Amino acid sequence: MLRPVRVFVLGSGSEGNSTLIEAGGTRLLVDAGFGPRSSARRLAALGVELLPRGLDGIVVTHQHGDHIGHLESLARAFRCPVFLHAGIEAKRVRSRCDVRAFEPGVGFSLGALTVDAVTVPHDAPQVALRITARVGGESFGIATDVGAPTRELVRLFSGCDAALLEANHCPELLEMGPYPPKLKRRVRGGLGHLANHETAEIAERLVGTRMKRLLLGHMSRTNNSPERALAAIRPRARGIELTVLGHCIPAALRVHARGQLDLPFGPTPPAN
Repeated sequence: MLRPVRVFVLGSGSEGNSTLIEAGGTRLLVDAGFGPRSSARRLAALGVELLPRGLDGIVVTHQHGDHIGHLESLARAFRCPVFLHAGIEAKRVRSRCDVRAFEPGVGFSLGALTVDAVTVPHDAPQVALRITARVGGESFGIATDVGAPTRELVRLFSGCDAALLEANHCPELLEMGPYPPKLKRRVRGGLGHLANHETAEIAERLVGTRMKRLLLGHMSRTNNSPERALAAIRPRARGIELTVLGHCIPAALRVHARGQLDLPFGPTPPAN
């Protein structure tokens, strides 16, 4: 009997981003927004022990602090390889850790998992990922910090059973909100973050594909709300289940054989 792919979102938001994918005895951490102790506490809130099992690898999407800030401490604590694309400098990590290069458009394998990546627009070299179980074929996608919808992202996600996709801001709230003009221009620009209607466009283009559930994450607490996001996205995501992730609140998803999905939420996590 095939075991499900297990997805543990340690947190998604400006305070930190990290997701653990587990299948066939392999554990891959996507992004390093929380340190070893905080990661362990957040996983424990979902009923998962990080130690002594540890990690088999870490892959980083881009070089912003909320995604890469704890990479060195995690890599050294768990003595696991780190997968970086050419757009990430991380000089200390490259000199001190087992770093393995990967390229967008060229997949790589780690144990029971395969990883595919495509470049997406952002103000730092950024990739979206699709992680697939080599046995069973269940697949999960991750795309946060995306400046605009792209055909490549839709194509990548069309082969996923579920995905974490950013729904960062409502344009009206951003415009009326407290951010300085320069930051507003960055967020809404083509190299910033997805607005609700842009996330809705991606969801609409995924209707009729393999995609069954979207976890809406990296949602601004200042410039968005779950109600606004769902109101914009739900009418265009026919047949796709939508779940809003709390800002940096852990959540877990099991992707079973035959496409069944189960989304149990853990308790409110301890503070960082």
